[in-house]
Amino acid sequence: MNQISSSETSALSKRPNILWITTDRQQHSTLGCNGNAWVTTPNLDAMAAQGVVMEQAWCQNPICGPSRASFLTGRYPSTTRMNRNAQRIPPSEKVLPRLLADAEYVCGHAGKFHLGPSSPPIADWCEPRIDDGYRVFDWSLHPPATPVSPYTAWLSEHGIEFKREPVAGSKYVTFGMDEKTSNTAWITQRAINFINVSRTLDRPWFFTMNIEDPHDPYDPPRRYLEPYLDRLDEIPLPTYQPGELENKPIFQRIDREGVWGGGSGYFAASAMTPTDHRMIRAAYWAMIDHIDYQVGRVMKVLRETGQYENTIVLFMSDHGEMLGDHGIYFQGAYFYEQMMHVPLLMQWPARFSKGLRSQALVELVDIAPTLLEATATPPYAGMQGRSFLPILTGQSDPSTHRDSVYFEYHRAIPGGYHKVGHAYLTGVRNRQYSLTAVHNQVQRPSGELYDLMHDPGEVRNLWDDPSAIEIKAQMLQLLASRMAQTIDPLPITEAGY
Repeated sequence: MNQISSSETSALSKRPNILWITTDRQQHSTLGCNGNAWVTTPNLDAMAAQGVVMEQAWCQNPICGPSRASFLTGRYPSTTRMNRNAQRIPPSEKVLPRLLADAEYVCGHAGKFHLGPSSPPIADWCEPRIDDGYRVFDWSLHPPATPVSPYTAWLSEHGIEFKREPVAGSKYVTFGMDEKTSNTAWITQRAINFINVSRTLDRPWFFTMNIEDPHDPYDPPRRYLEPYLDRLDEIPLPTYQPGELENKPIFQRIDREGVWGGGSGYFAASAMTPTDHRMIRAAYWAMIDHIDYQVGRVMKVLRETGQYENTIVLFMSDHGEMLGDHGIYFQGAYFYEQMMHVPLLMQWPARFSKGLRSQALVELVDIAPTLLEATATPPYAGMQGRSFLPILTGQSDPSTHRDSVYFEYHRAIPGGYHKVGHAYLTGVRNRQYSLTAVHNQVQRPSGELYDLMHDPGEVRNLWDDPSAIEIKAQMLQLLASRMAQTIDPLPITEAGY
C-alpha cells in the first residue's frame, strides 16, 4: 500500500464506507417495503425508510455469473465476455473493488462470488480469481455444491455437522441449519468481523456480503419456516394460466418439464401439486425472513461502532426467480418481470435522501458508476452504466434516469437447451412494452412482445399479432439501438484485443 500524508489521510477518512449486500434469485416483490404482506422483513423495511428504494431496478442477465460480472464492472454481459455460468471473467476486466482499492479503499468479501467456475478443486478452496482488489476474501458456496470450503471448515472447527431435516409432506423443501450456523450466518459474521476491525483504519472500506439464499436448495431454518407451514393453505399459488406457453418460445415449455433447459423432470412445475407449490413459496419467503435477521445483525454493528452515518449500505439481488409463475421454476432463457426485476435499497444517512421511492428505470450496470461518483473515485472509461447519484441525493427528478432497460441471454446455462440449438436472446423493456428477440430461430414464434399497460402479467404474446406490427417494429428498433450501445467503450489497446 502506498504511503499517504496526514492531509490525505484526513480526506480519505471522510469518504464513505460501502457495505454491498447481494442475495441470489430474489424477486423484487419479496420485501415488506415492496408490498409483500407475507414476509417479515423489519430490518430491510427500516433501511427503505431511512434511505432510497429504487423501485424499477432491472438486472441485465437472468443467470448468476453473467449478471454478477456485469454489475461488478458496470458493463454489459457480452462486453465483459462472461456470458454464462462456469466461465472465468477475463483478467483484463476491472471490477469495482479493484478500482476502489486503487483509490485507497480496503476491500473485503464474504460468500458467493461466481466470476469463475463455481466448483473449484478441493485443494483451492475457492473459485479462480482475477486481480479483484480484495484483501480479505472469505469465499463459500452452499453445501453440498461445495463440500469443502471455509464455511464447512468453520463448522468442523466448532464440531458442527452440516445437515438438513425433512419437512413432512414435501420432497422439495427441508429444514436447514439454524440462524447461528447457516451459511448466511457465517457470511454475516465474516462481514461483522471485517467491520469491527476496519473501524480502526485511517481509510475507508468496501465489503461485499454475497448471500446465496433464497437460491435453492430451499432449506430455511426451522423457526422461520414453521410459521408459514401453520398457514400453508392460505399461501397463494403461482400465477399460471393453462396453455399460456403454447405460442411462446420453446424454452419455457422445456423448463416447465424440468429446470436448467433440459426438461429433466427436476422441479418440473407440470408435475407439482398445489401443496408442492405452496411449500416451495413458504420456504422461499422463510429464507428471506432469515436474510433480514442477518442484515439486522450487521446494521446493529454499524451503529455500535459509530460507522452507520458514513456508510453506504446497498441491498439487492443478482436476479429474480420464476417461483412457479408462468408454470416455471428457477430461471432460464426468458426475461419475465419475476426474473429481471430485483429489489434495490440504498442508504447513506450522511447524504442520501430518506424515505424516497424512485420510479426511475435503472439497470444494475448503473450501480458501479454510481458508487464511484459517491466516493469521489475517478470514473473508469470501460463502464457502460450511468450514475444515478443525483436521484439518491435529491438533486434530480426521482422518476427519470433511463427510457428503457436491456437484457441478454447468450447460452448462459452451460448445456441448457442443447437439444434445440441452445438459446441466444436479447430483450428490451420500457414503461409500455416488453420485447424479447430469439436470435437462433429455434422455431416459431421467434420472440415475445407484451403490452404492459393491458397485460402486466406478460401472458398474451403479441409477437405474431397483426394488430401489434407497428409496436413490434418500434421495439425492435429500440432493441437494435440498445444492442449498439453495448459496444465496448475501451480503446483497443486497453481492451487487450
